[in-house]
Amino acid sequence: MAAKEEWYAIRTAPGSQRMARAIEGLPANRIGESIIERNLRNEGIDVYMPAYWHEIVHHRTNKIIDRRLPLLVGYAFVHLPRLNFEEVRAVDGVICFLRGNHDFGPVRFRVDDIAVMAAEELRRRQEIRREKISRFEKEKSSQIMHLRGNLRKILKKGRSIRFNLKEQAMLAIQSMDEQSKNTILGILAELDSLEAYDGLAAIDRVA
Repeated sequence: MAAKEEWYAIRTAPGSQRMARAIEGLPANRIGESIIERNLRNEGIDVYMPAYWHEIVHHRTNKIIDRRLPLLVGYAFVHLPRLNFEEVRAVDGVICFLRGNHDFGPVRFRVDDIAVMAAEELRRRQEIRREKISRFEKEKSSQIMHLRGNLRKILKKGRSIRFNLKEQAMLAIQSMDEQSKNTILGILAELDSLEAYDGLAAIDRVA
């Protein structure tokens, strides 16, 4: 496969997968981007962090808010047609590239695998949007307070309840269709079997 069609896995620093502060004027495809994605994009690096959208209720205001959470906790993917590995490693939030036990150089992932995860994220995003529209229509009726009360019982509170990101991601994966679920679980198993790759000096010659 041509290098331009391949993506490379990186290990991300703790906390770097949180949603970055919103900035007005960003294109639609950057809404909800994480800190690590923003840091890499600011350096001109193409990145994708597999994620899913999740609704919670703010613990103080009771306002329903959307959160974009990592689907593969601790991992993201970069597209490097120029094989500029050292530039990526210098970005804040990047710990290392990943390699297999018997591979020389960082492990490559097919663009088709990345597309499956991106499509699933878009599907969930659209699903949440439909749910919001449906709630809005219902809340125009006389049942506003009743509906909000029921919703608060269903949705998790924000910071008042801490949840394990990996457990939450597994719940999201299990709710997917079989094809998407199997693809993503396979990628996750492969990622968890990889090790850090530090020998980048010779990559330009072999990648």
